[in-house]
Parts: sequence; structure tokens; C-alpha cells
Amino acid sequence: MKKWLKILLGLIGFFLLTTLILRQIYLTDGYVEQPTLKGRLTSTTLQSNNQARNFQWYAPPTIKNKSIVFVLHGSTGTGEGVREQTAYEFDQLADQEGFVVVYPTGYANHWNDCRGSADYEANIKNIDDITFLKEIETYLSENLNTTFENKFATGHSNGGHFCFKLALEAPDWISGIAAISANLPIAENLDCQKRGQFVPLLLINGTKDKVNPYNGGLVSILGNDSRGTVMSTDETMDYWTKLNDCLTKSNPIKLADLNTVDHSNVVQIKWRCENQTQAILYKINGGGHTIPHTKSKMPKILGATNQDIDAAAEIWQFFKTQIQ
Repeated sequence: MKKWLKILLGLIGFFLLTTLILRQIYLTDGYVEQPTLKGRLTSTTLQSNNQARNFQWYAPPTIKNKSIVFVLHGSTGTGEGVREQTAYEFDQLADQEGFVVVYPTGYANHWNDCRGSADYEANIKNIDDITFLKEIETYLSENLNTTFENKFATGHSNGGHFCFKLALEAPDWISGIAAISANLPIAENLDCQKRGQFVPLLLINGTKDKVNPYNGGLVSILGNDSRGTVMSTDETMDYWTKLNDCLTKSNPIKLADLNTVDHSNVVQIKWRCENQTQAILYKINGGGHTIPHTKSKMPKILGATNQDIDAAAEIWQFFKTQIQ
């Protein structure tokens, strides 16, 4: 065999081995397989502001309560992707509880959130994503012959930031939000209009999140710093709870460390507002830029995935308590 061919084959072998090792170290994920579900998953495209927008929606066999839950992906993601990242658990909860789940996809795979300096198209073009979600609600109301009295939104990263926008600019429409891996941007980079109205809030943040710093600071994704600086998690919770005089704050409760090898544990803090728990913080000590789940793990490059709690279950339980 010619010397140059041996060198080429050696380089190819080295590249493949290195790729495999790096994948195991950094990129290996542990998403669960799709379970057997009772309801119906549908993919739909509708025109919103003269743009074709896509979303998936899951309807259980019986709609027992008039609630809709929007599950919002992170930067560069899709509705289909966040459904997998949340381990299809919102669908399973929908089967049990009778609500409708929506997995929309952002414009060019991003949401137009409140970070004014962000360089993705949804922000630059000022895409009206709030109207998009309202149009989805109208579409589903007509097709399912029901009226949604409760509209909830949860999201990871960019999706969590868009949840903040919903609460800031559409508090009369959204019934509650649950943000994961997100803090409010600092005032200098906030381009949302604050209505100053409280919306029930659940926040899940990891203390070792290298993208969205738990204690505040610059949001950086692979060297892209355009998203600017965010407040700390404590400052984010203070902003919301003070809007409703939520002065009764529980002592931190350390939840059971069910998985002792996930490099993390959970501390829960609750705020009672008007004699009802309307704000909750899950502080994931050691957690990364990830969605907690007992069986599913996100890519290692994002940091540790806590496996003591199921985020979807905790989020729905919180939403459920807000239903009047």
C-alpha cells in the first residue's frame, strides 16, 4: 500500500475515533423513546402576519379542562425537538388531565423575546410571536369546538425568555408561565413593554448554567454574546413577586436527592400571594442549561441534567393550582 494512502487511512481512523470519543464525552444524550399515547398528535401550518408558521399539537381523547399549554423550544430548536427534550411527558399528562399541548416552532427557529440586542432574525425583524400563539389558540378552539379559559406557557432558554415576554406584555391573556434556564434581561437590554401586572410564575434554573448565569451576567452561546446581560435568578424572582406583594416566602426546602450520581440536587422556594402559592423557584444546585427529568438527559455539553424531579410534572402541577 502506498505511503500516502496509509497516512490518509490513518487520519480517517483517527478522526472517526476522536469524533466517537467526543460524542460520548460531550454530546451523548439520553432522550427516552416515545411512549404509547392515547390521544392524537397533529402537525399544522397557518399564516401569521403573512408568514407560514408551523406547530404540532396534542389532543387527549377527552378534553376535561379548558386549558392549553404552550411548550416553547430554545434557540435553534423546533417544536418537535422540545417535545422530545421534555420526554413526551406533557402528552402523557394531557392524557391523564385532559388539557391540550402545543409545540410551536419559532421564526427561523428562534422566539422574539425581550433581549433587545439579540442577533437572531426573530428579534431583528420584530416578529409578532404573541399574536402567533393567540392565533393558534383561535385555530384550536374552532377545530376542537372548545373555549380555552386557561392559557399557560413553559419554555427552555430562548423559550423561557419568551415566556417572560408573554407575562410582561400579555398578562391579561396568559394565565401562568414556567421558565427554564432563563433570567430577565437587565433594564438596558430590555425591549419589552412592562405592563406591571403579576402573572403566576415558576422558574427552574441551574447554578452551573454556563449559558444563562444563575447569578446574572453575560449570556454567551458558543462565543455569541449578542443576547446581552441578564439579572440574577434572585433578582428575577424579586421583580415578579413584588408586583403582587408576595411577601410570604418559604424557607428553602431541599428535595430528596433521588439520583446521587447526577451531580445535582434541588432546593424549592415558594411565595404565597393572596393566600395562594403563585410563585415557585426550583434552584438546581450543580445543574446546567438543561431540563430536569428522572429518566431523560440533555447533551452533556449543556451541563448536568438533574434527575431528581420531572420538570413537566412539576410545571403542570403548578399550572393546575392556578386554574380557577
